[in-house]
Amino acid sequence: MSISEELHKDEEIQKQFRPHPISYLGAYIAGGILTLTLAGAVVGIPLIVLSEFIRRGNKYYITDKRVIHEFTFLSRKTSSALHEKIQDVHFSQGLIQRMFGIGNIHINTAGSDMMELKFKGIQDPISIKRIIEEHMIKK
Repeated sequence: MSISEELHKDEEIQKQFRPHPISYLGAYIAGGILTLTLAGAVVGIPLIVLSEFIRRGNKYYITDKRVIHEFTFLSRKTSSALHEKIQDVHFSQGLIQRMFGIGNIHINTAGSDMMELKFKGIQDPISIKRIIEEHMIKK
């Protein structure tokens, strides 16, 4: 099943992206260090491979109607929020993320005090935030 099967009638994807590899740098470094020893390679290599599968399993979409987070690894989970229901869009960026131009976008919707969607480790997060806010203004 692909994301196109979940799109509403006349809904079009305007931007799609996934977490940047730098957002998993800690797992890659830990796996690399573990791999330096023969016993550690048993854990290190699977750690690197698993981290990459998880990174590639996260996909983010901005359509003309909503934002979507899809995670596919062994199972599949899709979360979305209509632009008209989005109340807040927050941006966060740690020191390492800032050095590499990546960050996180947190999206809150009406009717909940909790963060609803999180786009983690994305490149050029300020422009992504701006795109979402432009859709919010249009509605």
